[in-house]
Amino acid sequence: MKYPPLLILPIVLAVSQAWADTDPVPEETVTLSPVTVTGTQQQKANTVKFNPKATLQPLPAGDGADLLQSVPNMSIIRKGGSSGDPLFRGLGGSRLAINADDQFVYGGCSNRMDPPTSYIHPSTFDEVVVTKGPQTVTQGMGLISGSVHFVRKDPTFREQPYSFNGSTTLGSSGRRDASFEAGAGGKYGYARLNVSHNESDDYKDGAGNRVHSNFKRDSQMVQLGVTPTENTTIAGTYERSRGKAAYADRMMDGSKFDRDAWNVRISQRNITPWLSEIEARYGSSEIDHVMDTYSLRPVGMMGKAAINPKRRTDTGNLKATFDWDNVNLQTGIDYMRDRHTERNGNENYASSPFKPTQSFDQLGGFAETAWQRTDKQKLIAGFRHDQVTGTYEDKADSDPLKKTKYPLNSGFFRFEQKLGDTKYYAGFGIAQRAPDYWERKEPKNLRKETNRQLDAGLIWNSGNWHVSASVFAGKIRDYILIEQHMMPHSGHGGHGHGGHGHGHIMTMARNIDATRFGGELEAKWQFAPSWSISSNLAYTRGKNTTDNLPLAQTPPLEWNNTLAFDNGKFSAGALWKLVAKQNRYAKGQGSIIGQDIGASAGFGVLSVNAGWKFNKYATLQAGVDNVFNKTYAEFVSRSGGFVDPAAGIKTTRVNEPGRTAWLRLQAKF
Repeated sequence: MKYPPLLILPIVLAVSQAWADTDPVPEETVTLSPVTVTGTQQQKANTVKFNPKATLQPLPAGDGADLLQSVPNMSIIRKGGSSGDPLFRGLGGSRLAINADDQFVYGGCSNRMDPPTSYIHPSTFDEVVVTKGPQTVTQGMGLISGSVHFVRKDPTFREQPYSFNGSTTLGSSGRRDASFEAGAGGKYGYARLNVSHNESDDYKDGAGNRVHSNFKRDSQMVQLGVTPTENTTIAGTYERSRGKAAYADRMMDGSKFDRDAWNVRISQRNITPWLSEIEARYGSSEIDHVMDTYSLRPVGMMGKAAINPKRRTDTGNLKATFDWDNVNLQTGIDYMRDRHTERNGNENYASSPFKPTQSFDQLGGFAETAWQRTDKQKLIAGFRHDQVTGTYEDKADSDPLKKTKYPLNSGFFRFEQKLGDTKYYAGFGIAQRAPDYWERKEPKNLRKETNRQLDAGLIWNSGNWHVSASVFAGKIRDYILIEQHMMPHSGHGGHGHGGHGHGHIMTMARNIDATRFGGELEAKWQFAPSWSISSNLAYTRGKNTTDNLPLAQTPPLEWNNTLAFDNGKFSAGALWKLVAKQNRYAKGQGSIIGQDIGASAGFGVLSVNAGWKFNKYATLQAGVDNVFNKTYAEFVSRSGGFVDPAAGIKTTRVNEPGRTAWLRLQAKF
């Protein structure tokens, strides 16, 4: 399939204009860089920030999960070619809050086909902020693992009344991506448009096995802003995405991923010398998803079956920011109303009515303050309280609604001190989380999770060196563990997700206690003009203290090394990823995302890239991932990589792609 003309034409025009322009914009106004990013660096305490529009290796990101794999200690659970599930320090799902444009993003699938990051299109955002652990209260409830915030900044048009930014990528296995963003504005307002397209055929692993993994995704985003004064902004955003994806880890595919979302934001800044800003947001999203056994694969043992979940989420927040000399305070409230419905059947499922399954309501309040006590010392603290009500509605008409209320308290304290070229920090945080939709598939009396965690670290910048280290240790009380057991059965299996005709999978959820510790170590050395070498080491160790077993889905030690050259016009780099074997596992135990399968082997993968900024407006980049065509799978991969969906032939895990070549053109003016 060729690119839609709407996507490719602006890129061609941008490049043509770049060559033809005889009176170019000054060099300093163009921020396009040929560098291919192979890892991120921590520059602030417990926080990692990076640009989502930058080219990443492995293959430039198609969704939010692809983007996050460059963050040390972030693992992606492979299910197919897209829609991977991110884990930070071994914890994901509802334990890792995903926030986009200050609105919470959730998936709709009742079997976790579409994690929140599958609806994140990186090119539509300006910055990504990863917070490690429960060290903020402004990013919502339940930050057991941390939070990921995809940020859209208000565009500025001080030098030019317009901007254009486009990219297109071609790669192995029929990978075809394109993205185009245009903006225009002035003193009293602005408009921004983004259109993106991602698709791929089934990829092959290193052994040449075809992995059932093709996908296609399209998205559009329109944002309009009105700025009647320099301190007032009224903005509205509409997002639309459509997609489908084949999955190698189950006997169903996602034949429909439709999402429509909108939000409105009003902000007033510099109100008084001490009241810096008041901001109000409200948004709504609806996900309409279909998973079936016949659209993207031959009809197999299960015949034609389909499930159609739908999810409607409304969110809102009101926040005020205060500044008094050396004290900053953010305080506010946030709200969520979440409704799930579902219908199922065969290919005629659409004739059936939707039935309610579960609903959730959340109301929370928070306050976070930072006190710059001296030029070199800072104290930060926060507290939030949430009330969550879960209603289990999948019942007989004669049964009463089962409602469960969860009062949640979270808070943290952090101390930061700078001595010379080094910043030290240490903090203690508590986060509580209510059982989510997937954990409450049956009306069990699950208790809320409580994580108590210590975080500490240092950041050292001196001359050509950058070094950062962050460590953590925590205890989670009433950790919600998901267990799967194969039960003898002669019929179909596991609601179409993992059954083989020999039995069905019974899933159970229960509370346990767990301990965890680990951290990240990063170093970068600019050893010569235009040359640098960097390395990061990430490790997490967890234990299920209730069962005296390893805490499931905890990834092994990972070490990434990068050699990079960049002189502003030409760039080149090599990424060597080394992952240790993992013998610590708890078979059948895990989370809503996946369960441990068994031990995994270690592996090493080499990837290389090169770039050419052939003028101040355009850059051409190329790369080869997995240069030596290694056959390997991550420890946290889902089980069973379908090579032939009709016959049910599988590998133990979903193998990662084999050798993959890609070419990317970026243009900006």
